[in-house]
Formats: sequence, structure tokens, C-alpha cells
Amino acid sequence: MKDTLIAITTYKQTEYTIKLLESIKNLDEDFFDVCIIDNSPDDDTKDIAQKYGVTYYKNPDGEHLTYSINRAYSIFKNSNYTYLAVSNNDVLIPKGALTELKDALDFIPSSLVAPLSTERGCGHNKLQSINRTYTDINDTLLTDMNYQEIQDTLISVKYDLHSKKELHRLDPVRMKMFNGFFFMLHKRVERVEREDGNIFDPTFKNVKNEDEFNWKQLLPNNDYPLLCKTAFIYHYKGVTCTDLNLRF
Repeated sequence: MKDTLIAITTYKQTEYTIKLLESIKNLDEDFFDVCIIDNSPDDDTKDIAQKYGVTYYKNPDGEHLTYSINRAYSIFKNSNYTYLAVSNNDVLIPKGALTELKDALDFIPSSLVAPLSTERGCGHNKLQSINRTYTDINDTLLTDMNYQEIQDTLISVKYDLHSKKELHRLDPVRMKMFNGFFFMLHKRVERVEREDGNIFDPTFKNVKNEDEFNWKQLLPNNDYPLLCKTAFIYHYKGVTCTDLNLRF
């Protein structure tokens, strides 16, 4: 049984949507379904969804990113999935990243986990920059053609630390905010949904969600969002990196 739903939020930029769907197509995991939640007024996103065999949802005209995320959450909440991955369309998902994010949610009780990305790709929360956790990074060497190398390296580091009985060095850490280009939720998130049944404030159009999430209900359990040190998502707003050494 598939336990994960990947919900892709789109607004035009179909060339990026295709790249993302191609990256998903190349994954060797089979525990997920994919849907697209589309804000585009008129393009061929629906045709692209049909071509790749993913479920398509069209938002009413004039809606926005927050609406799409809340709609993804509503679909998830009324399903049998345990995990929801919410993704912008301008990312690439390497093999292994989804499994690492799921494991982080299972390992430490929380509702939300976010991956590492690049310094430029991480936006306002630099804690998710991969060079804050790993050193000897050259941001110019890897591109969207070889991003898988980053995730493979993280798994190699994980195996190495396991053999040294130092795997605790990769335990997820809690953050007070997260970057919204990609994150994963556990079904437990229902306990911190808003009174209106949404996960994010619908008056926010495209920003503030990461900072204004309903943390006050999580705080008694010390349940800030998690940073997964073993999952990397390529974000087109940045560049990626190689030659990783741990920094702890």
C-alpha cells in the first residue's frame, strides 16, 4: 500500500514541472502517488499531468500558493496516506531523499520535516543550507544534471557513521522555521491544524507560511519542524555542491 502523497504546486513554468516529473519518474521508490495542484490560468499543465499519469486538480482563478498547499492538505487529511510531501515545481528529487525524510518523521515525533538544499536555494532559512552541515563544498561543480551525487554522498556518509557507531551525529535537529519549496508532513499534523481546518492561514497569499505556522500548539511537545541532514532536494533558485565533509 502506498503511504505517501507528493503534491506539486504549479503556476506556469511548465518546463520545470516536466523536469520535476522526470526526476520523480526516475525514482526507484514505489511508496508514493503524485498529484498536481495548478494555479495556472491557461497552459498545458493538465496535459502534462495526463502524460505522466498523475492526478490533476485545477484551482479556481485568482487563487495562490497557500490555497494550493491547504488544498493538498485537505486531500491528504481525507485519505489513507501517512505522509504528505508538498513541493514547488522548480525542484528535483533524487533517489533516496523521500525515504530519509520519512525516516526522520518516524524517528523524532514531529509534524513537519524539511531537507537540505543549497545556500541560494534555501531562501530565508540558512539552517537548511547544506554547507552549514557539511564542509569543503564547491557550489559550482554540480548542476541539475548530476544532483543525484549529493544524495548518494549523504547516504555514504550515513553508512560510514553507522559503521563507526556515530550515527547520532546525523540525528534530525529542530528549527523555528523552514523553507517552503519542499517539506514533508506526517498525519500527526492534524493536531495543529487551524480552527478552520487549514494548515496555513488562507489570508497569506504566497509568503509567511513558514514563519506563522501554528507552532504554539507544538511547543509543549518541543515539536518544532525537523531538519533532515540526510535528504537533499535540488532547488533551481540555487546551485548544488559536492565534496562533503561533516561539520558538527
